Amino acid sequence: MPNLRSEPPALPVDWSGKAIASVVLGFLGAATLWLVVGLLVAGAGAVLGHLARYDTTMQPLRGRRLAALGLLLSYGSILLFPVFLVLALSVPALGFWGRGEKSQGTAASEAKAARLFVACESYARANRGRYPETWDALAGRFLPPQELGDLLRSPHRGGPDTAFALVPHGRPILPALADSLVVIEENAPPNVPEIAVVYADGTVSTLPNPDHEDP
Repeated sequence: MPNLRSEPPALPVDWSGKAIASVVLGFLGAATLWLVVGLLVAGAGAVLGHLARYDTTMQPLRGRRLAALGLLLSYGSILLFPVFLVLALSVPALGFWGRGEKSQGTAASEAKAARLFVACESYARANRGRYPETWDALAGRFLPPQELGDLLRSPHRGGPDTAFALVPHGRPILPALADSLVVIEENAPPNVPEIAVVYADGTVSTLPNPDHEDP
């Protein structure tokens, strides 16, 4: 009597080379995603993953799940690439914005110091060449109180309400020393690298902030 039992179909033995390559390229694409080449590698992994899925369907090959893993890694890398790109562009942009903000703050400090110097000179002309001993002496006749408060307030974030100090000197100041003696000096937060100063001859400049601390 013939044996009517049918033999079970043989399981595929060979692995799909495209499925293996898809996984390898998917990993490489994720690892090099911060480079443009990572996007190209991930794209190649996605193509091989689709081809491997087709081959394992049409031929007795192993690796269908492996091809699915390759597709997951490849497409995941492709979708994450714009995020990495935005982050890569944002970091230098933030640094540039921070430098621009500090430059604007320094320019504002110089403008405030220059206006205070003009008011001090007006005071000196009315008081036999003497500078005021305190800023309050300028309020009213030489500067409106509100404007004086605005001028003294630091333009830097976290700066003090009275950000400028009068540096006392004997009067009259010799012309030969006028370009080297500081009469107004800014008090800036530690994160600001430079402070505004005004020399006795009216020159407005900047000097390294003695309290500066690198972030």
